[in-house]
Amino acid sequence: MKPEYRLVTLPWGAILLTIGLFWYGWSADEGRTHWIVPILGTAVAGFGNLLIFMSLQLYLVDAFSVYAASALAANTVARSLAGAFLPLAGLPMYEALGIGWGNTVLGIISAVMIPVAYAI
Repeated sequence: MKPEYRLVTLPWGAILLTIGLFWYGWSADEGRTHWIVPILGTAVAGFGNLLIFMSLQLYLVDAFSVYAASALAANTVARSLAGAFLPLAGLPMYEALGIGWGNTVLGIISAVMIPVAYAI
């Protein structure tokens, strides 16, 4: 089986992540909706994130079979660095833009990256 076959769910995950970000951002803004609506938005975003994560992990294992542990370790380092430093920008962004527009910015970034998922 070719490693590229593991990336079939990647575009679907990118689309669901984008939808979930917009959904959560505008349903949680100012609390005008029932509490379950933003939670459902985070569920959609989380499912999209899971599809992206799992397809990339499986691809790395299949593409770098002998060096799979090293490829996964490099991926983990990159994700950990992003997880350590991106939250430092999150609070100022949400304070300046609010929940709705802050998640719109993240959703636009995610939407711009959707063609990358199809190109891979």
